[in-house]
Amino acid sequence: MENNKTDKEISLETRGVKALESIASSLGDINDWVYDLDADMWQERLEWYLNEFYQIAKAKTVGNTNRPERGSERIQETTETKEEDTNS
Repeated sequence: MENNKTDKEISLETRGVKALESIASSLGDINDWVYDLDADMWQERLEWYLNEFYQIAKAKTVGNTNRPERGSERIQETTETKEEDTNS
């Protein structure tokens, strides 16, 4: 078996190592972000989202929810929309 590698194989291997190092770095950043989260601040928000998900899932399988109809939601204008209106 021959141990001589072509330049193309070495380049491909180098690119693979760099890609794995980049992935490892990204995973490390995600890990740090998760550990730095303020769990107390997010607890109420997560509870609300989980309850919304539960209500929607229950409505699809059992019956209706106590959620307001989609048509009754308030439409919030973004600053981009306001700027477009003033520029017109």
